[in-house]
Order: sequence, then C-alpha cells, then structure tokens
Amino acid sequence: MKTAVVVPTHDRPERLRDCLGALMRLDPAPDTIIVVDDAGARPAAPVCATFGERVRCLALKRNGGPAKARNHGVRATDARLIALTDDDCMPRPDWLGMLAAAQGGVAGRMVGGHVRNALPGNVYAAASQSLCDYLYAAGGNDGGDTAFFTTNNLAFDRDLFDRIGGFDESFPRAAGEDRDLGQRWRDAGGALAHAPQAVVDHAHHMDFRGFWRQQSNYGRGARHLQARMDARQAAEPRFSSPGFYARLVTHPLRDGQPRPVSRSALLGLAQLATAWGYGLERLRERASPGSDQG
Repeated sequence: MKTAVVVPTHDRPERLRDCLGALMRLDPAPDTIIVVDDAGARPAAPVCATFGERVRCLALKRNGGPAKARNHGVRATDARLIALTDDDCMPRPDWLGMLAAAQGGVAGRMVGGHVRNALPGNVYAAASQSLCDYLYAAGGNDGGDTAFFTTNNLAFDRDLFDRIGGFDESFPRAAGEDRDLGQRWRDAGGALAHAPQAVVDHAHHMDFRGFWRQQSNYGRGARHLQARMDARQAAEPRFSSPGFYARLVTHPLRDGQPRPVSRSALLGLAQLATAWGYGLERLRERASPGSDQG
C-alpha cells in the first residue's frame, strides 16, 4: 500500500529539521513525505531541500491553521495510507510500520499511536503530556470509549477521510480539530484503534506563558467544537462529570512519573486557562453572531 507522511509546519525550521531527520530513518520508509508550510515567516523549503527528493514542500500563501495545512497535504498525494505528525515530533524508526500494521488496510479504521514527552526536565511539557495521557487512558469521556487521537501521531485509510471532507478548516488553531475529526469519523461508521507501540517523541518547548496560551486555546477550541456539534445536531455529551476533571488533576499523583505535585498543580491551572479560553470564545461569538454556525 502506498504511504505518505504529512507534516504541517509554521515558523519552526529547527524543529522541522529534527522531525525530518527522524522521518528519514523510518523503516519501512514512506513513499513520500509532504511538508506543508503554513505561511511561516521563515520558509520551510530550505530545510526540506536538504533531505532530497522524497520530501516535498508545499507553501500556503496565507496562514490557515493546521487543519487546513493537513488537508492541503493529503490532497497533494494519491497515497492510500496517510500518517500525520507535527514538526516538533520525532517518530521512532518503526513508527510507520507499527501504524500500518495496526491499521491493517481496514477501511474506516483510524489508528493513533503513543506520544512521549521528549523534554522530561520541562515541567510544562510534562504537564501537557500528562493531560493527553489521562485523556487517552480515560478514553476521552466517562464511558471509556476512544473519542479521538492527537494529530501528531495518527494514521488512516484515506477513503473515509475524503468522504467526510477531512479536517474542518473552520478550526483556526491546533485545538479541537482532532476531537471534531474523531467524532465525525465515528458518526460516518469508522472505528478508532489505539496502537501504543507506534511511538513519537514530542519536544514541545514551553514556559509558563506558552503553557497558559496552549490551555487557553484548548478552551477556545472546545467552545468552537460545541458550536460545530450544535450545527450538525450531534448527540455527543458537551461536558464530562466533575469526577472526570478531579481525576484528571490528580492523575500525576498516581502515574509514577517525576514531579507529580508540580504537574498536578499545573493541571489544575490548566482547567482555569481552559475555562478562560472558553469564555473568550463565547465573547467573540457574541461580537460576531452566527460566525460559528456555518
């Protein structure tokens, strides 16, 4: 089966170089690697050019967000199996093979791998990864069913992806578009399968300001997702139970990883930042009535 790896990037050439270096060590190798430069101030093309013809670099004229960039990359290839990662991630050499084996050529099966924090000394990156680990372990909802996979470690057969229209490009940030895709994928009859053996190392350099911005954007993405769900009359629950959030905040105290108290405190702060972002998005909607109902 012909395979392609799609990598959206925006103004992070140093991170992109590390990512492409890891992708060039994949065994088996993909048929093509497509980098989509989402109108960054520092072009990605010079970095891509150092890795030879197997890496294609596409440039968007205007910044449209990662959802649009990923769709652009998928449309540029005729590969049947599409794998996604981000420019600050370094897939392990067997990553693509593990994803392909788990996907198994099954129509309508989306596969998500395991993401590991590559910066254990950065407590903000560690807390952010703890959040994702908890959501995966809990299944993303109180029922325990897999609800979504983060788009930095994902693979799918493109037929269903094309049929549902790919990512919803109305999501302007890296927040909410992954959950939206997972919901629409299941609504269309697809299945989501976890492949923990397919590993990427995520080097997300963050400080306090970056952590707050990330979590606030998650809140904005959550509100935008709710608006999109309302527009299509989706039946999924809007919020999880209070116990779900309590277990999320205390998750680092039970997972056996370093600095549990600091990570737990940051996950509590993350809930405040998420609520703040959610509120900001509601204010934006009121200022632009109907803007999220298209």
